[in-house]
Amino acid sequence: MKLELPSPRRTIAGRLIAFSVIYAVAALVVAAFVLWFIVATVVRQQVDQRLDLQIDAVRSALTFNRDGTLALSGNPDGPPFDRIGSGWYWQVTADGRHLSSRSLDGGSIASPPRALDWKRLLKGSPQPADGPGDKGEALHFRVAQTFVGGKAVEILATAPNVALTAPAARALALLVPAMLTLGAILGVGILFQVRYGLLPLRELSGQVSEISSGRLTELPQTEVDELRPVIGEINRLVEHNRKRLAETRLQFANLAHGLKTPVASLYLALDDKNDPTGEARRLVGRIDRRIRHHLGRARAGVSEAGFASSTHLLSRVDGIVQMMSKLYAGRHLSVVTAIGSDLRISCSAVDTDEVLGGIIDNAFKWAASSVRITGTVEGAMALISIEDDGPGIEQSRIAEAMKPGVRLDETIAGDGFGLSIAKEVAELYGGYVKLQARPETGLIAVVALPDARGDAPSLSS
Repeated sequence: MKLELPSPRRTIAGRLIAFSVIYAVAALVVAAFVLWFIVATVVRQQVDQRLDLQIDAVRSALTFNRDGTLALSGNPDGPPFDRIGSGWYWQVTADGRHLSSRSLDGGSIASPPRALDWKRLLKGSPQPADGPGDKGEALHFRVAQTFVGGKAVEILATAPNVALTAPAARALALLVPAMLTLGAILGVGILFQVRYGLLPLRELSGQVSEISSGRLTELPQTEVDELRPVIGEINRLVEHNRKRLAETRLQFANLAHGLKTPVASLYLALDDKNDPTGEARRLVGRIDRRIRHHLGRARAGVSEAGFASSTHLLSRVDGIVQMMSKLYAGRHLSVVTAIGSDLRISCSAVDTDEVLGGIIDNAFKWAASSVRITGTVEGAMALISIEDDGPGIEQSRIAEAMKPGVRLDETIAGDGFGLSIAKEVAELYGGYVKLQARPETGLIAVVALPDARGDAPSLSS
């Protein structure tokens, strides 16, 4: 089959091919240069770190004899500074006298000129420089000015320039054929994609429009191999946007929950005395209705997206129990937790704490001697049961206890919003909170939240 190249001017395909080839070549050249520059920079940094460590080692071992001559308290000549003529040298200069590494073999190196850097000079940190060695070879220097025993001392360490250039050259030698090969593959791919891919691309455009209009939830797979990765990426992006929408709605829901308590408190604080016309109560009522409206939309958004954070239940419960045990340490309660270590729920960690924290707090507050917390899975829901052996609540008053701002016992500290908030948050995830009396004495609070299945998309927390 003869493949005709379209004209770069008269056809869209030709223009796409010409532009794509030019752009791909330019991108490959820039990428090759950037990668080479990164390799060269990393190599230089590693060499500088090695030289700085050697300077620090020499500085730590440096002393002065009683006659003022330089001396070393140890042997800092580790590899490669012990190989004669290696280019890896160190040298100490004070009062015109030198101490040097074994690799210098008794020779000396002239300190190269370098720009004055007051910041490095005051800190005593090494300065970079380049210059010749004792045999004229090109060296990379690190020079530090410091004081030892009250005397000014110059310590330098060097590495051969080949230690900087050779790794970068090897990287460049690998990059050039790799980039040429990639360029050839890209050129062929561009040609076939444009020549035979315009029709499937038009179909793809129509399918994307159907996703935007809601008639499709994801792009169907195609027989064109070149478009499969694109379709996969678009589907991934659509799913990602769907999850982001669910997260945003959940954040709005959390904000609305944060406003519900003060709004409810404000409404309860208003009466005929401080609001004789009832205007303030009507305004608060409008605010409360707007909050409930947005909570409902957020709940629907989370349900449609089928997405929530995956939270390890046992760790969150253990954290709450530990905190409550310290808070109610004087009550000497027996606490039993029976939750599987692999149980995870589709609920964010913050919302999990908000749902369970208030209920567990109530159990510790009212329990006579013991609190028991269990976790089981029934169908798609995880059921968390919090039991206490306190006085409990009469069955006829359980519905009243779930109302916001209601406190059945005014002698115990609290604001009356814990259970209602826990119920609202649980319902946001499609769950619930139920209260029931224990057969003997006390109360059982059952919290249902979605079980985070292994095959469900989730964000771990």
